[in-house]
Amino acid sequence: MPDALIERLRARGFVLPDYEGGGLLNVAATVLDVLGVRDETDPPPLRALEPSLREGVRQVVLVLADGLGLAQLRALCGAGDMPFVASITERARRHDRAQLIEATTVFPSTTAAAITTLHTARTPQEHGNLAYFVWLEEFAQVTQMLRWGPAVHRRGSYFDDTRLDPRDYVKVGSIYPRLRRAGVAAYVIQPEPFRLEAMDRMHAAGADYAGYYLPSSMSVRLRDLLEQRPWGDGPAYVYAYWAGIDSVAHVSGPQSKEHATEAALFDRALERALASRPPGDTLVLLTADHGHSFTDPFKLIDLIGDEQLRSILRNPIAGEPRLAFLHTDQPDRVKQHLERRYPDTFFFLDRDEAIAAGLFGRGDPKVARRRIGEVLAMPGGDRAASIVKVDGQTFRHRGSHGGMSPEEMRIPVLAWRA
Repeated sequence: MPDALIERLRARGFVLPDYEGGGLLNVAATVLDVLGVRDETDPPPLRALEPSLREGVRQVVLVLADGLGLAQLRALCGAGDMPFVASITERARRHDRAQLIEATTVFPSTTAAAITTLHTARTPQEHGNLAYFVWLEEFAQVTQMLRWGPAVHRRGSYFDDTRLDPRDYVKVGSIYPRLRRAGVAAYVIQPEPFRLEAMDRMHAAGADYAGYYLPSSMSVRLRDLLEQRPWGDGPAYVYAYWAGIDSVAHVSGPQSKEHATEAALFDRALERALASRPPGDTLVLLTADHGHSFTDPFKLIDLIGDEQLRSILRNPIAGEPRLAFLHTDQPDRVKQHLERRYPDTFFFLDRDEAIAAGLFGRGDPKVARRRIGEVLAMPGGDRAASIVKVDGQTFRHRGSHGGMSPEEMRIPVLAWRA
């Protein structure tokens, strides 16, 4: 059955996650490997990374551009919107201490799952942060997983109650204490408000936090760290995050002028942080947590308002606008209803078949089985530009992710020495 599902997915043009050496998981493993911390419990490093890029590395910088999929990066470089990144891709073409690797993100192709994978070097099935909105039995609610709070409310976390400790809900450990124990300094550069967010308290614990209030300041934090090297002569890992490309792609679309402008600002920030540095002992890895598929904001499928569907569900609808998690004791009836009411709209995955096929990764599936839902409904077919309204969703996307289209799943890993 798992092989049959994989064949069906590929026949429809979907892209599967690669956890064996060609995916975001393996970017995290590469960080551990290059810095001498990876062990037999970890996944393999990137299979395609040129050995010469690893030689003599003392620092690894991982820059995550949220939402900058491979197709978007190529289009933006080709249009002249990202001249600095384009110069690195040209170096990669000449094999001049740079390389562009075509990789895949995790499944679902979403920030909560992907960033937790980078912080833990574990798959979504292992760490349990499976989507933006997830039904958590622990709180009997659909939860916004980046905030770890009720999806139907825009603010607040379960951990605002000081009697609850976020660490009690962590399923796998962070890479940062491991790096520290091995004598590797670890820094996270992110927006200052993220410092107290539940997800960072759960999965980025152990790193020094270098916060910034304005996106332009990310480059200042990164440049200062690399110039001052507060860790001395020892090895170090620096993770830097840029949010704006994803936000603009959602609101305005991945081919919009606003998207190109935000990408240009990001490119300039990278240039200010890194362009003046001749190739040295720092390995830079520029990647993304997912890309964006164009979605039509007027093709919103309101499953929340489908009373007949909700009558045969056990829990409220969760998941992603491009991948609904449907918890039900009547999976065949759910699929029949959706196919009848929304013909040629969804590609259906059975939870256990998807787990057996390795779509969510490896390891014990016990937590994932509770959080995913027996039926997964992914827009495809004749209405591939559709998005689904799930609990907690508040606006109509012009660009979205979470599914398995090439635009959502394929990400760049641009590696160079600085």
